[in-house]
Formats: sequence, C-alpha cells, structure tokens
Amino acid sequence: MPATTLAVGEASSCPRCGHTLSRHLPEQERRPIAYGFAAIIMFVLSNAFTFMSFSAKGVGQEMTFLQCITTLVDQGYLFLGAVLSLTLIGLPLVYMGSIMLVLWRVDKDLHSNALRSLGRLLCRIKPWLMVDVFLIGVLISLVKLMGMADIKMGLSFWAFVGYTLLLIKMISSLDRMWLWQRLFGPSEPHGVTVDDDEASAMSAGLVGCHICGALSEAGADSCKRCGEHLHSRKPGGLNRTWALLFTSIILYVPANLYPIMDTVFLGDDSPSTILGGVLVLWAMGSYPIAAVIFFASVVVPLVKILALLWLCYMVQRGQGTSPLGKLKLYRMTEFVGRWSMIDVFVVAILAGLIRLDNLMTIYPGPAAVAFAGVVLVTMVAAMSFDSRLIWDLQQGERERE
Repeated sequence: MPATTLAVGEASSCPRCGHTLSRHLPEQERRPIAYGFAAIIMFVLSNAFTFMSFSAKGVGQEMTFLQCITTLVDQGYLFLGAVLSLTLIGLPLVYMGSIMLVLWRVDKDLHSNALRSLGRLLCRIKPWLMVDVFLIGVLISLVKLMGMADIKMGLSFWAFVGYTLLLIKMISSLDRMWLWQRLFGPSEPHGVTVDDDEASAMSAGLVGCHICGALSEAGADSCKRCGEHLHSRKPGGLNRTWALLFTSIILYVPANLYPIMDTVFLGDDSPSTILGGVLVLWAMGSYPIAAVIFFASVVVPLVKILALLWLCYMVQRGQGTSPLGKLKLYRMTEFVGRWSMIDVFVVAILAGLIRLDNLMTIYPGPAAVAFAGVVLVTMVAAMSFDSRLIWDLQQGERERE
C-alpha cells in the first residue's frame, strides 16, 4: 500500500486485523518536548524531599525515593536493585532525553545515523518503562501499612505522581510511525502493488521492518529508513520462545513457594508468600487490593505463560483457524505482562520504608528475585514470539483451498 499523509486527528489501521498503525496527533513536535521537560523537573523534585514517612509506637522512619533501590542493594539484592534502577530511573530518563533531542533537532543538522540509533532505542525500551506500575505499588503499600502505623506522604510523593502522569502523556502524545516518516520520509519499494488487502508482505515479495514499519524488497539486508537488520520472520523465534517459557515455569515454582517478604516484629520473624499476603489483605477487609495483588501476581503470570505455550503449540502444529483471536490473545499477553511487577515494587517500598531496628523491619524474601525473573523472562518471551507466524498458517490454508 502506498504511503499516505494523515491529517491531524486521522488514523490508519491494518486492513487485515484492524490494529492502529499510525495516528496523527496535534502538535506532535512540541507536546512531547514540553511534557518531557516538565517530567524531568518532577523527577528531580521526587528525589529532593521525603517520599513517605512511617511511625509506630513513637518510633518513626522516613524514606526517599532512591532508598527503595539503595536498601535492596545494601541487603544484597543487587538484581532487584538493578531492575528498579533501570525501569524507574535509567530507561525513562533515556527515553525522555532521546525524544526531546530527536524532536528538537528534527529540522536541524543531526547525523542521520545518530537519529536512526536514537529512534531504534526509543522503540526497544518503551515496553520496559514501569513508572506507572511502581505508583500502583506505592498505593497498595499504603493499604498494607494503614492498619499498622501512621503513614504520611511527603512532597516527593506528589512530585512522583506528577512525573508519572507527565511521562504517560509524553509517551501517548507521540506516534512512532509519524516520527519515522517525519525524520526520513516514507520508505516503500517502487513498482510493487498489492491488490489483496489480506495478502502478506512475504507473498508480495516484501519484508516489513519490525522497528519502523517500512517495507523493503525481499532479500534486503537492512532497512533503508532505520538501518535495522531485516528478516522476514524472526530467526529461531519460536524455539527461543519455548526456551524462555520453560525457564519462566521453573522460576514460577520458587516464586510462589518461598517467602516474598520477611517481617521481623519485636524479634518475631514472619515470612509471607505471595498467596499469604493476599490472604492477609483479604482478612483485613481490603478486598479490592487483595484482588489486584492476586490477579497481577498469581493469575496474570500463569495465564500469560499458558497463553504463550498454547500459541506456540498452535503455530508448531500448523493450526491456522481463528488467526484474529490468536492475535488478540497475543497482544493481551504483551500488554498485561509488565503489571505483574507490582508485588516486587511493593516489597521494595516496604523494605525501604520499614527499618525500625528492633521494633519492626521488613526484608525482601528469595521469592522476590524469582518472581521478578518470571515477569522479565515472560516479557522477553512475548517479544520473541513472531505473531506473523499466525497469519502464515492462515495464508497456507488459503493457498491449499
């Protein structure tokens, strides 16, 4: 299909599955820059003051945002500290800085290879931004602590709320396809026409770039627009997905059997598993929060693993019926996977806040590392799965009829 220029407010979608490909939003060159600068200011403020304070029986403790990470590192949980550092600080700052730099220099001289590298970086790190998930984890932590002590939110907490909202607005105000066309223009091979809207790029002798969406002639080594290596289908993608899913199953067992959090109160050690924490919240009458934790930490990882296993099995078996239903299931697994990190963030918040020496202290349990591994591995597994294989099966059935 030839490239078309969208007017403000218009959107283009795939004729085969209905997925929105591009949407021309108003002020796409200015709004992300404004939101980005404001988000960076809010991020600085979220680290300048007290984030939360906790007091029980006359003993109090204050926590800054960075203490959620430094406490984990001090207690030897380097993996969890690295995960929080990347998903909450490193990658969001890189994402905001890259967008602002690209848009600021869009009409100025900036080396094309640098633009391509920044554009590819934006597309790759976007799924790993988990600031909004952390904010939900903070709210759940408040519910857990309300019955134990007095909780006060500091100025940095409200700055972090602003940082989260502005980052979400920044992400939603920029369309990836529009950005690539704005930087390098449309990139479609000449002399190629496709009459059937449901035909695949492979059948038309084309290959689509999974980063910028540009079409190239089959056999091309790299995308002319973004420079990404081209492949009609991800090499070894299905086998890689199988391996990652089996790894996540192995990690899922200790993540649910071992304690995810260890509470020491007046010398009494009380380890708690994920399900144990859900039951405690339910007994406290916090039914919505218990349901959220149970759904995000127990149901979602298990359902995601089973869904991806079923999709891999159907593709390997060659079952091509209901491709649109399979694709919707796959997109759902991609969307919900990151929200399972809520329980890990809750543990990090509680461990950073509740350190009252001999009165009460909370430590992360071994299951926190295993559960974080489950979430990350299943996210990589979903990214490794090539959804185009679903449509290949349907195309094969159409050709046999």
